Order: sequence, then C-alpha cells, then structure tokens
Amino acid sequence: MSKNIIIFILIIAVIILGGVLVFSTTQNNSSNTIQNNSSNAIQNNSSNAIQNNFGPQPRILVSEQEWDFGKVIQGEKPTHIFIVKNGGEGDLIIDSLKESCPCIEASISTTRIKPGESAELKVSYDTTDYVGKDEKHIHIYSNDPQVPDTRINLYVETEVFQIPNITPNLQD
Repeated sequence: MSKNIIIFILIIAVIILGGVLVFSTTQNNSSNTIQNNSSNAIQNNSSNAIQNNFGPQPRILVSEQEWDFGKVIQGEKPTHIFIVKNGGEGDLIIDSLKESCPCIEASISTTRIKPGESAELKVSYDTTDYVGKDEKHIHIYSNDPQVPDTRINLYVETEVFQIPNITPNLQD
C-alpha cells in the first residue's frame, strides 16, 4: 500500500507541475502577444508620423511671439489680434488653443488654414483680479510637424484707478 501512495503522490505532483508549466507558458505567450501588439502599435504610429511627413506640409507662422498690453487700469480687458498664417504647402489645422489662465480668452477665426492664407487669433486679457506686472501665455496646438506647439507670451501692467481727493480750500 505504501507503494501505491507514493505512486499516487508522484502522479499528483506531475499533474500539478504540468499545470503550472502550461499556465506559465500561456501567461508568457499572452504577455509576448501584448508586448508585440504594443510594439506593432508603436511602429505603426511611428510609420504614420513618418508617412505624414511626406507630401505637402503646413507651417505655422504667427505675427508676434509675444505681446505687451502695456499699462492698463484694473478691470479693463485689453485685446490684441494676432495673425496666424500658413507658410507651408499643406492645410494647417489648429487643433486647440490653451490659455495659461482663465483671465485669458482666445478665439481663432478658422481652424483650417489653406496654404498662403491667414486667420485672426483674438486674445483678451481680463485684468479684474490682477494688480501690478503680470505674465501669461497661450499655446496654439496644430498639425505643423516642425512646431506642433506654438507659445505666445503675454504681458500687462495693471494699475488701480484712484479718484483724486479734491477738497475745496474754504479758508480764503
């Protein structure tokens, strides 16, 4: 009987080891598959990016890389219009505008700019909550392969408007 128990234990051990080996091989294959799929996706994305660099390409040109609104009275909302031009040969697509602060409001007249054409980028700076010198910026995200993120720096100096104290001199 002792022989039968030993044989039984050996058979159970072989079955357990076999199961562990099969399970670990299955896990390795699935992780390799995931890894290969990830590599293929990266290669596909890379080849798409490379493929997108062939043919006519857009080129973003902005009238100013920075703008100083100068001295303004607190609460004013100075505005400037930048010209965004496509100096390339393919359509320039403005994906998004990102302001560094809720105090900056930006809008563009069109998000698709044909080669040689321009769009107006209107930027307003709300100085209600600011006093003194301040610097903010705006990002223009586009399909320009050389400069996909164009930054424009904005400056302002906000002064508090004070009503002069005028009291008549009644001593005369």
